[in-house]
Amino acid sequence: MKKNTLLIIGCIAMTLASCSSYTRIGDLTGISNRNVDDTQQYVMLEREVEAIAMSEDDALEQAVDTMTKEHEGEFLRNVKIYVKSNGKKVKVIGDVWGVQKTAVNVNTNATATIELKIGDNVVFDRRGTITDGKIIGLNATAVIVEYGKRKKKIELRYDDVTKTE
Repeated sequence: MKKNTLLIIGCIAMTLASCSSYTRIGDLTGISNRNVDDTQQYVMLEREVEAIAMSEDDALEQAVDTMTKEHEGEFLRNVKIYVKSNGKKVKVIGDVWGVQKTAVNVNTNATATIELKIGDNVVFDRRGTITDGKIIGLNATAVIVEYGKRKKKIELRYDDVTKTE
């Protein structure tokens, strides 16, 4: 009696588990609902993104559209497609590819000749605060700056001070 009850419970659990799981139906190199422009340079925008769609007739198309629209991409690569046993629910996992929207490369170059002399006003970083001071001395590797109400003095490297007008 006990064995039959356990057997029936086990069968019910397996039936319910098989109804709620997805079946893998294929792996695709690429998939898209749009035309891909061969003149564009595409980059990967997101890796291993997942979308689930339910529909009467085009669940796969809806899942692909959802992924590309959400991540502002054009197509999917390395796609895995899963479907429920009734065929009305589809899960798609893949990498979203598209055109990169923002420019990332910034090159700057600055060259300036700055002459420091006694009496010039400068600023420098002191304990995370920008501090104003006045040059009262110079040597080969450093400047001596007087700063604050109490006329404190500090020796700083040339690279650590910025001349102000």
